[in-house]
Amino acid sequence: MNILNSRLYSILEVLSFFFLLNIIWVLMCLPIITIFPATAAMFGVIRQWVMKKDTAIFIPFFRFFKENFKQSFIVGIIFFIFASIFYIDFMLVNTFNPKLHTLLFASLFLLGLIVTFTLVYVFPMMVHYRLTLWQVIKNSFFFSIRYALSTILCVILLVAMVSLLFLIPVTFLVIFSITAYLIFTICYSRFRKEEVLVTGQNEENIE
Repeated sequence: MNILNSRLYSILEVLSFFFLLNIIWVLMCLPIITIFPATAAMFGVIRQWVMKKDTAIFIPFFRFFKENFKQSFIVGIIFFIFASIFYIDFMLVNTFNPKLHTLLFASLFLLGLIVTFTLVYVFPMMVHYRLTLWQVIKNSFFFSIRYALSTILCVILLVAMVSLLFLIPVTFLVIFSITAYLIFTICYSRFRKEEVLVTGQNEENIE
């Protein structure tokens, strides 16, 4: 019974961590313009969890929010501009003749896919390395192509997250932080692998 109680306590404790991180992320996203900085902060906290450096939430969240605010805010602006242009182009494509429509639609779809794939790695890359914004975007694109299967898995997780939100709305309480945790874990494993390839060290020796 003690073992069961211990396991139950551990599960509830982990769920409480995800719940609290999820709630603080949602609250910080309410101004809308802070969605990207809040997301960077959430990934920063999760990075500490994954690397077993700290299990704190509130103080690290606001520290990462401040540290990554500029880069993540600019990423948000770039994404908003791209999304607006993409939407306008998509509407215009529908006015062209069928052959040209198919070609342009395929081009837009491919471009959207590239941006989505790159965005998967942007926040994990931003909080894991000290890089310029251009390096974050460039390396995110590189990882999204080099580790395409991992990228696709992350996109599937995002699609599953959206689907669960519609099917089971109560998952809203923890789904964002859990999905972010899974995505960072996948990305982190790719970062570690790349570090091993670059340094030539054994994975256990890389901090």
